[in-house]
Amino acid sequence: MIAPPPTLGVVAAALVVLALGYAIVGAMMWIPATSASARKIWPILNIEALTVGAVLVIFAFAPVLMVPAMLAFTLRVVWEAASVRHRPSGGGHAVFWAGAAGAVLILCFLLPWTVAVAALGLSWLAAAAWRLARPGEPAADLLVFPVLPLLAFATACAGTNPAIFLAAWIGIETFDSYALLAGKVFGRRKAFPVLSPNKTIEGLAGGVAMLVLTVLVAAAFLDNLSYGRALAFALLIGVFTVTGDLAASLMKRRAGVKDFPPLVPHQGGLFDIFDSWIATGGALAVLLAVWAG
Repeated sequence: MIAPPPTLGVVAAALVVLALGYAIVGAMMWIPATSASARKIWPILNIEALTVGAVLVIFAFAPVLMVPAMLAFTLRVVWEAASVRHRPSGGGHAVFWAGAAGAVLILCFLLPWTVAVAALGLSWLAAAAWRLARPGEPAADLLVFPVLPLLAFATACAGTNPAIFLAAWIGIETFDSYALLAGKVFGRRKAFPVLSPNKTIEGLAGGVAMLVLTVLVAAAFLDNLSYGRALAFALLIGVFTVTGDLAASLMKRRAGVKDFPPLVPHQGGLFDIFDSWIATGGALAVLLAVWAG
């Protein structure tokens, strides 16, 4: 198992990445060719800073805040997902799903985290098989994403050193932020014209390049992280970040809505903000449970 980096070091790295984003957007404001794009990015970056701040506070004070924060997070995200997936049948389904997910999560908190996450991982595979056997089944759709990966992620966060998950957050934000910047400046060809029209091939390439650079720099300063494992870490983040975002977009498209029930201005609901983190965190949690076992 990869030993997680020190939490304070990861927090410092997150602040450096955020400061670098502000420096780049600030520089773009002074360049006539990119100033218009920078003005559009600036409010999004401010919301991103608030989100990162909230995440850092939770991780800095873990485990005191971790369990209640992940429980509240799970209830809200599952409620948002169920309210859209069962739209327009009403909020009863959403309340049921959120309550059931919360109850399962509380039970998982009482078990050794490796056992709970391994069981959730097997359930995830079973739900995926059910989803293939019965396409469009609402229960299967919600179990595959976001319920089971979210439960695995939340359980692992509360059951082991959270620094590795904060590192995953930094990787996701690095990929997303630089993909957004590269897409705004260089984007020409759409990568997913139906599910996510704003994503471009050039933007994704820029995000991948910066993500790989970030993990290689991290490996240079962390004795317990080899370059090979760092690249594997980047691959997992890249694949599941895009997968989570596209899965959430598909759910919204099927429901005929633009956003999940809004919570934060300019971003929509928590599921809009954290869809990639849920997918990546769930996959990483299962991987860590296997390594720890």
